[in-house]
Amino acid sequence: MEPEWVKPDAAKLPTQAHHGYILDLSELPNDQRPGASFGQGLLTYGRIGVNEARYLVVLTTPDDWEGQCAEETRSITVEHSSPDAKPLVQQALRDLGSEDRVHWTEDALYDEIWQSNPPAQEARRLAHIIHQAASNNSYIIDEFRGWNHYLDDLLTPDHDSHGGPDLLSTRATVWAGALLHGGQKQSVLHASDSLLKKLRVPREPSDILADATSTHRLKAARLERDNGRVFHPRDKHDLAPAILKNLWEEFPTQQKLLREWAVSVAADRAVSDDDARIAVRMLLRLAEAVHDNAIIDAIADNLAERRRPLAVEALTSAALTPSLGRHVRRRLYQWMLPEAPTPALVALVADICGGELAEHEPSIALTRLARAAAHAPYLSPPMVGAFRRLASINEPVVMKALETWLAEEPTKRHALVAFLSLAASTEGAQLLLRLSMEPHGRRFFVRAWQQLLDSDRSRTAADEELDHWGTAAENGALPSEQLIDLFADIYEPKIYRSGLRRFFARDPDFQSSFWGEVLEQAIARSRRNERDATE
Repeated sequence: MEPEWVKPDAAKLPTQAHHGYILDLSELPNDQRPGASFGQGLLTYGRIGVNEARYLVVLTTPDDWEGQCAEETRSITVEHSSPDAKPLVQQALRDLGSEDRVHWTEDALYDEIWQSNPPAQEARRLAHIIHQAASNNSYIIDEFRGWNHYLDDLLTPDHDSHGGPDLLSTRATVWAGALLHGGQKQSVLHASDSLLKKLRVPREPSDILADATSTHRLKAARLERDNGRVFHPRDKHDLAPAILKNLWEEFPTQQKLLREWAVSVAADRAVSDDDARIAVRMLLRLAEAVHDNAIIDAIADNLAERRRPLAVEALTSAALTPSLGRHVRRRLYQWMLPEAPTPALVALVADICGGELAEHEPSIALTRLARAAAHAPYLSPPMVGAFRRLASINEPVVMKALETWLAEEPTKRHALVAFLSLAASTEGAQLLLRLSMEPHGRRFFVRAWQQLLDSDRSRTAADEELDHWGTAAENGALPSEQLIDLFADIYEPKIYRSGLRRFFARDPDFQSSFWGEVLEQAIARSRRNERDATE
């Protein structure tokens, strides 16, 4: 279950009988931690739920579940200790299809790990390392511990070689190489210089030429070159991600600066698209490893305008992964809560919600798209594309949501943006016509167009789209008689009829045209309504 809320609210929990739900509230940001009222609401929800065969399990951790909310729910809280790491690793290896490696765990190599009994998440990570290892050796333990011995030696060398770079320059190259592991040599050196500049180390041409050569810089950072690309030692599995994780954990007071640097590298047009893609993927892995949503936010903010296709690709992929997905999907929702998110961020969310996410999670995509629609201009291409995709993938979900939105009075902006965006595509237009066949749907259809024509902000876009519908009706692409009937209702009030004047000047045969018939029926209905009102 992925509820839509700013903070946990028991009033928004599902109420369908004979159902069970799991709600994961672990790793919530501090400003979204549940309060005492949520704990009280859970108790009430549970008491009612038992009678209706409706059950809810809340997953959390002692660090996340604290304060008054924890006190309120103590009577229904079940604490579980972490299972023993060794049997958990052995079972995970069997699940991964590595039954033949289970006996490796009996090696004395692992004794210290079993004695420390790491938590379940770490035990599962160890199982994956063993599963991927080339052989049973100390590299498995080194990787599990973050390659600490190797990194200590790499980042704090005993001495500088003649003509070599200084310590800070070497470290900057190490970190840039980790961020762009497998990237082009010039991109790595550019990223290294960028970090030094951010640290206010002079990097004018004279400073660069007086520094160590690029060959010495790469050698000091122990980076390998292969066909113009640069790598940290590839025999040390996942060394590059371990370097970035070590950087974040060893310098916690500099995380904001480091985050700004790393994301700026991905956004820099001097860095190739392929290398920028490497950087974004590494940053998303880092965000997962260190539980830092600010990295995800920074990717969206900085790439939404300068490299939106890459941001859409990376964040869509992350939103669909089991490990990082719920965090990214939550951020898509949270980004649209401020009063004025940037247009680029609104377009980014629309593109993500109208892409692969719409195919796999249409309901989740639609709720986030509705949030974005509240801030989008009328008839923006990203909104039109997103609603068109959703309507073509899962029309019933879109229809149900649209009916709910249009039923509200007054109709909110996101509903009108959604309506007009649907009207601007073939798939959306067909959905709106099917909606109008029901009495309540017809009211929604007419009222939505009238409200769009009422506002100075939306009138031009609405007129433009109505023109397209009229042309489509005249060409036979849309049902002419049905539209004349519907549009006559829209233009029946005299206040809206002035909008039809634009057709007089450009169509000498206006009276016999599609719009002429609309006007004729609108006037007839207006007179009939006036007559009925006086009788």
